[in-house]
Amino acid sequence: LPLQTARVSTTHIFSFRTEGHPSFPPEWLSQGLFAAAYNWLGLDGIVLLTALILMLTWWIVYRRAIRKSSSFFSVLALIALGVGASQIHVLPRPHIFTYLLTATWITFLESMDEGKTRLWWALPIVMLLWVNMHGMFVIGMIVLGIYLAGDFLNHPSKAWFASQKTKSLLLGGGLSLLATFFSPSGPGIWEAIASLGSNSYITSKIPEYQSANFHLPGTWPFIIILLLIVVGFARSTERVSWVDILLVAAFTGLALYTSRMIPLFAIVVSPIAAKLISDWTRNEYPQSRFLATEENISKTNSTANGLVWVVAIPVLATVLLRSGQTIDPVGQGNVFDQRFFPMEAVSWLEAHPQDGRMFNEFDWGGYLLLRSWPNQQIFMDGHTHIYGETLTREYEQVITLNTGWAEILQKYDVDWIIMRKNAPLIRALSASNDWETTYEDSTTVILIRR
Repeated sequence: LPLQTARVSTTHIFSFRTEGHPSFPPEWLSQGLFAAAYNWLGLDGIVLLTALILMLTWWIVYRRAIRKSSSFFSVLALIALGVGASQIHVLPRPHIFTYLLTATWITFLESMDEGKTRLWWALPIVMLLWVNMHGMFVIGMIVLGIYLAGDFLNHPSKAWFASQKTKSLLLGGGLSLLATFFSPSGPGIWEAIASLGSNSYITSKIPEYQSANFHLPGTWPFIIILLLIVVGFARSTERVSWVDILLVAAFTGLALYTSRMIPLFAIVVSPIAAKLISDWTRNEYPQSRFLATEENISKTNSTANGLVWVVAIPVLATVLLRSGQTIDPVGQGNVFDQRFFPMEAVSWLEAHPQDGRMFNEFDWGGYLLLRSWPNQQIFMDGHTHIYGETLTREYEQVITLNTGWAEILQKYDVDWIIMRKNAPLIRALSASNDWETTYEDSTTVILIRR
């Protein structure tokens, strides 16, 4: 939308139920980048942009881990585990920019912690980008608070308040906090985020906000990292920085509370784990041939510039995709999965447009907007922070056929419905004389009011 209108809308226009309601668009910049990528190369562009962001993120994490531990093998193992742990919530959505910006943010904070205090100016610049890319910019402020608290615990004295490092952190942090007000939402962004995070009903309906099921193999890399950290702390003979302790404690707690925080745990904690493990092995096995081999490989690796590959691989992939080549194992290319999305149904709707308002499958809201907006507004999509609890409960009431569900369809003058085949709502309406099936395929059913 920003690319089409050259402005950022602060009211919601995609659903007839929320048209004109205030909208807090913390993701407008990242959505604009995704839209530009899609306009340029279709879904291939979305995949390439996502891959580039993730590669940059883990390159930064790798460089941070090498700087902390100077142990090539430990870093390689922890980065592999970190990438594996992050797969639980790696999707082509704006939150991937939070991954990149978190890694960047911590890199600047660590540089300041090492004495490069003049880098304070970088913090508000990163935060200005962050607040316009994704609502998780609050993580940056939390991490800054951890660095301040940890540094004070490392040097608990009155002199700490007068140190150049403290002044630089406070200056950069204060300006960063000010930068959070410079988005289309202004100060309202904080209220919107607090409202979403504190609404137990909304969060209970979003799977990524729930704790992970640690019986699933996809969560095991996270468990392994956590166990390695426990061993590293237990075997450490050096004084561990309070900053590292607080970062591990905070992000472990967040990752256990909600699965969407596991990738951020991996990004923040993997370098700390690599340092703990490398210190342990060096202290207990100083004459190991393994360490001698690692040192030789590290010297060779230090002359290489991994950033070259971060750029070269996406460029090569772009050339291949633009030439019409497919680079996935099955040769299918990057396409929507018609087993999940109503692709054939929407193509039918383009040839047979329906009049009036529709009721749609929640998970299809974004796809329907991509294919049908602005000609058709939706009933609801995944932006629950815009719809709020009342409107979300109305949607749930209809799809679960709770008391009064038919009255809600009448309340909003719904004229046609597009839902998954065999959905309870479809079965209920198909048995009614007021509705008839006008389209059906293996995925989708479209009903119209008689």
